[in-house]
Amino acid sequence: MSEVKNYSADLQKLFVQFMLTDPQLFTRIMGIVDERHFDRPIRDIVKFLISYSNEYQTMPTVEQIKAETGQEIELLDDIEKHSEWFIDEFETFCRHKAIERAIVNSADLLEEGKYGEVETTIKDAVQIGLTRSLGTDYFDDPRKRLEYLKENNGQICTGWKDLDDKLYGGINRGEVTIFAGSSGSGKSLFMQNLSLNWAQTGLNVAYITLELSEELSAMRIDAMVTDKSTRRIFKELDDVELKVKTVGKKAGMLRIKYMSSGSTINDVRSYLKELQIVTGKVVDCVCIDYLDLVMPITKKVAPGDLFIKDKYV
Repeated sequence: MSEVKNYSADLQKLFVQFMLTDPQLFTRIMGIVDERHFDRPIRDIVKFLISYSNEYQTMPTVEQIKAETGQEIELLDDIEKHSEWFIDEFETFCRHKAIERAIVNSADLLEEGKYGEVETTIKDAVQIGLTRSLGTDYFDDPRKRLEYLKENNGQICTGWKDLDDKLYGGINRGEVTIFAGSSGSGKSLFMQNLSLNWAQTGLNVAYITLELSEELSAMRIDAMVTDKSTRRIFKELDDVELKVKTVGKKAGMLRIKYMSSGSTINDVRSYLKELQIVTGKVVDCVCIDYLDLVMPITKKVAPGDLFIKDKYV
């Protein structure tokens, strides 16, 4: 069990002294500074400090702080050796205080049945932290960079050479790719064909439709497999059955699942987990047709407000 930290008034005051003494330290942690984390009257100092630095792009003097807040505070000597201690301690302090406040606020949300907002509030608090990574040094080690990308992500060919060329090899694994088009432009056909192409390479694919039925979606894919129009499918049923089964023997899994409009990503997650448990197969690719019919988990948005709704999905 982790040790319970006591963030006394003296420790909180020391945090503020570090910020005032070294403006560079304040710049490094300003992204997570929140006056609500602090006890009064230190909260008043931090609030003034944030407001002043945002407006004037510099730190206020101790005299200004006393004049504005009525609180006295002193600068520190020789803190350079202790700057990393401050960074580590202050990051943990901000996270713990945010979690504490999130838990307290969640009580009212739970009474109102706003479970999605509770989840988001707690998640945001837990994820509070400083940016430690300085990014990728582009010129440093291109071989290592590319090999890492190949081993951990790689690309999945779409099945269309021209499109793969435009995507520099295909769609990156682990990424969300959105295909957009006007009504009737062929989005569903494209997604169905893409799902088939992936399955034929041996990948396990889940095609989730929130508009067309499973049967109609499957018949469209029948037409792609057999190179027949949908009008000929029933007339040449024996040939269709033979070709689909033949292709299926060499392909990965292709599971077509209808979900009602208004389903959420949690519904999708539950389905994928159930599919994995029942079949023993891990899904490699998921196609959702289409985004505008999926609803957010954490926010109530009017279905007609597509931009806002899709953003939260």
